[in-house]
Parts: sequence; structure tokens; C-alpha cells
Amino acid sequence: MSFYRQIAVLLLFFLILFIFIYPNQNGFIYLIFKGVAIGGLVVIFISFAFPQVFKIREIQKVDIEDSEIGLKEPSFSMYVKTQYKRLLLQILDLVKNVNSKFSAAIYMIDSENKGYTCQEKSYPDFSDFIETDNEIIAEIVKKRKPSLFKKSNKNTGWDELLGSRTWRGSETIIGFPVLYDENIVGVLIVYMDHFSSILDRDQQIIERLSQFITHGMEDLEHMEALMIDNQFNFRLANLFDQFEVKSDESELFESIRSICRSFFQYDKLTIVLSSEDKEEAVIKLVDGLLDDADEGMEFKIQNSLHGKAIQDNTIFCSNSWFDEYPNMGRFKSGDMNEYNFMSVLSIPLRSDGESRGAITLELLRSKVYSDTDIRLLKLLCSKISTILNWQKAYKKVHLTSIHDGLTGLLNHKAFLNRFEEEISRADRFNQMFGLVILDLDKFKSVNDSYGHLYGDYVLEDVAKIISESVRTIDVVGRYGGEEFAVLLINSDIEDCIPVAERIVKSIEAKTFLKSSIATNITISGGLAGFPRHAKQVKDLIEKADKAMYESKSIGGNRVTITTDA
Repeated sequence: MSFYRQIAVLLLFFLILFIFIYPNQNGFIYLIFKGVAIGGLVVIFISFAFPQVFKIREIQKVDIEDSEIGLKEPSFSMYVKTQYKRLLLQILDLVKNVNSKFSAAIYMIDSENKGYTCQEKSYPDFSDFIETDNEIIAEIVKKRKPSLFKKSNKNTGWDELLGSRTWRGSETIIGFPVLYDENIVGVLIVYMDHFSSILDRDQQIIERLSQFITHGMEDLEHMEALMIDNQFNFRLANLFDQFEVKSDESELFESIRSICRSFFQYDKLTIVLSSEDKEEAVIKLVDGLLDDADEGMEFKIQNSLHGKAIQDNTIFCSNSWFDEYPNMGRFKSGDMNEYNFMSVLSIPLRSDGESRGAITLELLRSKVYSDTDIRLLKLLCSKISTILNWQKAYKKVHLTSIHDGLTGLLNHKAFLNRFEEEISRADRFNQMFGLVILDLDKFKSVNDSYGHLYGDYVLEDVAKIISESVRTIDVVGRYGGEEFAVLLINSDIEDCIPVAERIVKSIEAKTFLKSSIATNITISGGLAGFPRHAKQVKDLIEKADKAMYESKSIGGNRVTITTDA
């Protein structure tokens, strides 16, 4: 019972008590009090005997309040800020993946304070704020392109950027401008202790990352401007909240299925992505009627309903599409005989303005899709395009950052990460695998005699021989300069021996011929098995490495199995 009801009952109690002791029970005032008391007793009786009568208004009020709560959604601006922060952190993480010796900070222009404020940093010494006239920042802004700065007595601005310290003179900074709407809005600063750490490939990758920031900001602003429908906005916000740039593509498509089921009417939902040449497309998701097309099925884009939006790079909407295009099939010519879909709404998924896929809704009956349907599906396609673009850009940069630039094999760090994963998997499933460490014999003499370009050619060909000698499930990495490492998955050590020996013999048999230079070279190998010889990455590498040096000590061109238990 509420506070006000309690007060009303108390007043009624005292009123009835007063009536019993009122001296003049025939007076007009007494009759008024008596009528009020009887009316109050009737109300109390009804409220207890038929409570639903008095709860109707209360229920209506609660329903309204609940409805308002349900429509109240988090500020999308705050959501965009969260995505922006996540984007910048991913950029810093990728810089570290490119070269573990690099530290980075992202500064954005702060007009109010006449400088640049640090948004995120991977090295605590980076200053939180830099003034506009800082020599390093000003030079980057002036040139509007990546700029390299080596520490010397002539240049200033280092202390303001990284704090006062004793400088050795080898420190180096590379600054990358961050553009938005063709204006510089910030800089990506990459710092290293020694200029020798810089590779041309690293600089090119990081330049792409600075462009990645620009595209990310453009996508985020576009996303915020288009989020106009509250309920749809909330679902899309949830989709982005669950999304990670590293997320699996199938998870994304399942989320799209859920959204489409909630907001659109269709008998069939189909999502397709096209090949680079737009000749073919592959079905990534189907929902509704499934018998006519399965996920993973490929089809020709030309003269197909599901390829029309891709080919024309525009929205296609019709409630009787076959009458308009009688010679066109849905996926192939003549497939309208199976299912007579009449209505269609197909909207392209775009990358840099070019179509790269489509989301298509179909109905068996004739129904004109509304402007709202078109607007919401267009909005969804825009968001999905943004996510797919982010994933594509991330994969491109990520693949570059984990592979050796010369041989294309996994680099040292990526190989060790994969090594840890394989140990965890093998331990979990009680499996075995072998580690082979391989090192070219007397490779220095090749470089000294024929030069580094020829040496690079030899390394490339050796890497190719090793890769072609193992299975696709095996893991190959460039472990060092002329040193390679192979994980032979789910294999006993005895099964690893012929594989390793085949690699050694293939390299021995190869004549490396380039620019009229021909030479032969050999390689030495060492073997260790999980879990027979060790169960930790460090121990396995140590034992395989030791076995490899034993091979070299007796002339090389052979494989030795570790004898350490």
C-alpha cells in the first residue's frame, strides 16, 4: 500500500471515530461526515474485493514507463567514441606487430588549446599534449607526407615530445600525417631507439595504418549521420559492439540474419560477395527457403538476379522482376521454374564506392518494398560494408605484419605465436608433432662471393622448397637470417625424419641459377618431438637447435635427432 493510501485510511478511521462521538447526530454537518465515511468504506471494500478495477490506471502507467525505458537507448555519440578508441588501440597494436622495437602514439589536433592531444600511446614517455609549433609536428604537417627525424643537436622538439633525457643520437622518429576530408587532423608518431631498426617495408605498412585511421574516422562519422531509426540504430549498435576487427566473418553474417529477421519481411534472404573481377559471386548466407541455393555455392554474376545490384552498383527493387527481365535467372538461367519469387529488394555492399557484394530480400508474392525497407536495408548494407572494409584492411595489414617480406613465410614472432598455439592444441588432444630447425651451410660465402641480391634469391628458393616439401597443415617460418623452422603437425618423430631428409636432399639437388651465376648449397637440420623430448617451446627449440649444430659439426647436409630426453 502506498503512503497516500495509508494516509487516506487513517483519515477515514478518525472520521468514523469522530462520527460516533459527535454530539449532534441530527445536524447537517454530521450527515456530510456520515456520507463521506460510507463512501470511503465502499471504496475500500471494492479495492479489496475487485483490485483489478483500481489497478487499470496503474498498469497503464507502468506500461507507458516501461515503453519509454525500452525506447531509451545509449547515446550513439558515446558509442562512436568507444569504437574510435578501439580503432586507435588496434592501430598501435598493429604497429607493434610490424616491428616489436617500435613504439607509437596518435595525436589529434586540439584547436582550443592550440596543439595536439595524445589520443592513445604504446610508450608512457610520449607527452599528453604537444603545441602546434613543435618542430617535429610542424614539419610533418608542412610536408603532408611521412617524415623521418634522426636525433641531432640541430633539431629541437624531442624533449617536448618524449620528455627530457640523455640522447644517444641514434634515436629516430617517423611521423605520418592523418588526413580527414583532405585536411590534416593529426599525426601518427612512431619512435625507435636506433635508426637501423627501420625497414622500407615497415614504413610502407605503417603509412597504410595512418590511412586506416582516416578511413575509420570517415566511416564512423558516416555511420553516426545515418543512424536515424531508434530501434534499428540500437540493433546496429549491438552489432558493432559485438564486432571485433579480428572477428570471424561467419559471426558477422549470423548477426545480420538476426537483424533481418526482426525488421524485414522475406521468404528468402541471401548475402553474396563477388570475386575481384566481378565475374563470379559466392553465397555467404541464406535464410528462409534453402532448397534452391546453399551457402558456399558460386554463380556467374552476369544475367543473374543476385548479381544485378553488384553489376549495376545500384539498388534494384521490383514486385514483378521476372516480367521486367524474362531472360534473367535468379542464380542461373531457368531456375525460376523451381521457385517463382516475384518481389525483390537487392542492395549492393560497397568498398571505396565499388560494389563487392549484395544483400537481397525476396518474396514469393507480389509486394512493393516500402521506402522504409529500402532505407533500413541501405543503412544495414552501409554498416556491413564498413565492417567488411575494416576486416579486409586489417587482414591485409595483419598478413603483411606476420609474414617475412622476402620469403613470404611466417616471421620469427608469428612462428613462435603459432608454436605456442600448436603446443596448447596438441596437449589438449593428446597429439604429437615434430620441430625441425634448418640452417643453410656456409651461406655467408654465398653472400660474400655473389652479393646479397643473389643471396636473397637463394633464400627465396629455399623457402619455396621447404614449403612444397610439407603438408598444408604444417607450419613453416623463417626463424633467422638463413635459418628456417618447421612444425610437422600431428606426426610422431619417426614420421618426421623422412620429411626432414627430403628437404635436405631437395636443397642439395637444386642448382641455384640466376644472372649467369650457378651454385649449389646444402642445409643442416635438427629434430625434436613433442612431447617425447620436451613440452615447452623454449626447450624444444633448444634441443632441435643443438641437434642441428651436431649435423653441422660432422659436415652438414644431414638431419640429426636430439638425443636429450
